[in-house]
Amino acid sequence: MRRITIVLQFIIVFVLGAITQASAQSNGKVSGKVTDRKSGESLIGVTVIVQGTSTGAVTDVEGRYNISVKPGTYTLQVKFMGYATKEISEVVVKAGGVTNLDLTMDEPKSEKLNEVVIRGSARTETLNSLLTFQKNTNTVAQVVSAETIRKSPDRNTSDVLKRVPGASMIDGKYIVVRGLSDRYNQTMMNGALMSSTEPDRKTFSFDLFPSSIIDNIIINKAATPEMPAEFAGGLVQINTKDVPDQNFFNISVGSGFNTNVLGKDFYSYKGGKFDFFGVDDGDRKLPGIIPSADELRRSSPAQRAEMAQALNDKWSVSDESGN
Repeated sequence: MRRITIVLQFIIVFVLGAITQASAQSNGKVSGKVTDRKSGESLIGVTVIVQGTSTGAVTDVEGRYNISVKPGTYTLQVKFMGYATKEISEVVVKAGGVTNLDLTMDEPKSEKLNEVVIRGSARTETLNSLLTFQKNTNTVAQVVSAETIRKSPDRNTSDVLKRVPGASMIDGKYIVVRGLSDRYNQTMMNGALMSSTEPDRKTFSFDLFPSSIIDNIIINKAATPEMPAEFAGGLVQINTKDVPDQNFFNISVGSGFNTNVLGKDFYSYKGGKFDFFGVDDGDRKLPGIIPSADELRRSSPAQRAEMAQALNDKWSVSDESGN
C-alpha cells in the first residue's frame, strides 16, 4: 500500500512538471537593452510594461530587461524618471521564441519638463545657531547673535563688541583683541575686507554701523586657510541682515542724561525756546543791519556802533541747577 502511494505521488509530480514545462515552452519572451539616446549609456531601473496585462520588468545594472508573455501582438510602455514616456506598438511574440527589442530613451522637451526649485537658508541670527557654529568650528572664535543684541541696549557695533570676551574698545570705536592694538586687527563686512577708516592709522571705526542691522558677528582669533591672514589679534566678521521678505516699520524710543550736569549746579545763559531740543529758534541769528565782511571794513566807526547796538545783549551767564 505504501509503495502504491509513493508511485502515485511520483506520477502527480511528473505530470505537473510536464504541464508547467509545456506552458513555459508555449510562452514567448521579449528582451533587450535600454539606453540613453544622446550618451548611449545604459539606464538602470527603467520600467517596461506590457499594456493590457500585469506583466512587466525593470532593467538591471546593465540596462537589460526580460519579459515572459503568451504569444501575441503587444504594445510596450517604457517609463523612467527624467525621460519622456515611450510606447512601442506591434511587438510580436511567438511561442517559445525570443523577441529582441533594444530601446532608447529621450529627454522630454523643455515645455514638458517642469522645473522645481526649492530654496532655503539657515538661520544665523539665533543664539543657538551661533553657539553651534562656535562648537563645530576648527578655530578659536567668539560669536555674537542678533538675538543677543536685541536683549541689550547697545546702539552701534562698537557697543556690541565691548561685551565680547577678550575684546575691548579704544575711544569707544577702535577694537583691541587679545591685548593687541587696532592696527593688528582686521575687519570684514559680509565677506568683503574693509579698508581703514582713518587717514593716519590702520584701524576701523566700529561706531559707523547701528546694531539694528547686524545679523551676527564672528571674531576669529586664529588664522584659517579660507580667511585673510593680515591680522595678529583678531578678524572681526560683521554680517548684516538680509533684505526682509515683507515690509516692516520699527519705532524706537530712548533717553539719556549727562552725569556732569544732573543733580549739579552749572553755568548757562538764556538762549532760544527750542534749545532743549538742540534747535535754534533764530535768537542767535545776526540782525539784518549787519552787512557783509567787505562792507563792514568800509563802514565808519559810527555805523559800526549802530550795528553793535542791534546785536543780542546777552553777554553774561547765570547759575542753574541740573535737578
